[in-house]
Amino acid sequence: MKQMVTRLGGWLSSVIAAALLVFAAPETTWAEHVIERIGKTGVFNAGTRADALPFAYRDKKDRLVGFSVDLLGEIHKRLEQRFGRRIEMKLQPTTASNRIEMVASQVIDIECGITTPTWKRQELVDFSIPFFGNGTRIMTLRTTAERLQDLRGKRIAVAAGTTTAGILVQHVPEAILVEVPDMDAGFAMFERGEIDGVANIGIVLRAKVEKSPLKSKVVLLPRTEEFSYESMACVLPKDDSEWRAFVNRVLADLLEGVDQYRGSYIEIYDRWLGPRGVIYFPLDYKVAQRLAASVIWLK
Repeated sequence: MKQMVTRLGGWLSSVIAAALLVFAAPETTWAEHVIERIGKTGVFNAGTRADALPFAYRDKKDRLVGFSVDLLGEIHKRLEQRFGRRIEMKLQPTTASNRIEMVASQVIDIECGITTPTWKRQELVDFSIPFFGNGTRIMTLRTTAERLQDLRGKRIAVAAGTTTAGILVQHVPEAILVEVPDMDAGFAMFERGEIDGVANIGIVLRAKVEKSPLKSKVVLLPRTEEFSYESMACVLPKDDSEWRAFVNRVLADLLEGVDQYRGSYIEIYDRWLGPRGVIYFPLDYKVAQRLAASVIWLK
């Protein structure tokens, strides 16, 4: 019995010692949360795409601008209000291939571009509530295809690191998918006739062709509806509930009244997608309803 007590005492001592080591070195156990780090450094690291007009792209002065960039600007303003001082926003370009990793590795605090949440991506990062929705389609020349059946054996470009390839495999399995580094490269190949089409969400495809000589020669397939509806959200570091709640509150405040076509979100939307925007793309009522529904749980 005495020997058993001695062994039990030794085991308890080991457990207590291990616990003390964990609590004595929290820096090596817990990652610093975004709000805390921004408060210490005064720097907000954000990322966005440079090839996703009108959401995020480079203007004539080589600045990153667009719908998603304006959303990041609103988050930046709210951070300055929270801390009551100037916060520097450092905006970095991301690609379809590196955007998830840049957030997961804490190179940036958030990425807002045209990212669709998926279960696989959520193993590495978290997502905000949706801020937009649109559907995947294929752009091709009218002389190439008028129906989905005509895409058999046709070469269709998809950007690396996107959900597009999986959607096309499901809906047009007989098309030949050509992976490209980004949409700029894909569309350039399409203009040169090296491929038969490009695939992405419809609004990005329309924006790409807007100032192209191909504008009157292309068709979007399917014609009447997209392959699938995709929500777009900001990418956030995993397991940082305070930061996620902060971002969601900013987006929810912007979306207030969206289903009635009023409020701050509509002002930003019209700036880029209204009659005088980069591309005219009226907000679909069903999309507005979905966006409004996504903020109900925050109220």
